[in-house]
Amino acid sequence: MKTWHLISILLLAVVGAACDQIVAPEAAMPEAASLAAAQASPHALATGTFDQLVITGLDVRSVGPNTVLEQTSTGTVSGTLSGSYEDDIKVVIHPNGNFNAKFTITCQCTVGEKVGTLEFVATDRGRLVSPTLATFEGRAVITGGSGELSDLRGVLAIEGSIDLQTGLSTYSYSGRIH
Repeated sequence: MKTWHLISILLLAVVGAACDQIVAPEAAMPEAASLAAAQASPHALATGTFDQLVITGLDVRSVGPNTVLEQTSTGTVSGTLSGSYEDDIKVVIHPNGNFNAKFTITCQCTVGEKVGTLEFVATDRGRLVSPTLATFEGRAVITGGSGELSDLRGVLAIEGSIDLQTGLSTYSYSGRIH
């Protein structure tokens, strides 16, 4: 068998294993692909809470009819992910009270017994529900990491609220990590 053909088969087998495709028991997998599939980490359910504790930077400005808020803050994360985090948030608040946010989170985290840094990119949409409270929902994607968490990835649904008197938010997360 030609080398490039064998490499193609191995790559297809490894990619198939990483995508959770089912391989029939009677199908023979090359030894290298079997080893890669055995070492791949399984998907696990992740749940918990992010709590902002301190706003460390804030800039508010008007852009047309919208208000743009850029904020940095620190907080704690608990649950499957535990540790401390810092986030950088940009929020566009529309005249009707609805808003969109995009932010990054850098977490010094422990997951199980593994320790490292996780990087997230998150987006959410929300609305004003009272003069002192806003709610939102969105998703956070683990885009990278370091230390023992360098290979951890996942997508988390987020849902929470913002205390408009303090500017701090609390939100739950749930999803799959691998």
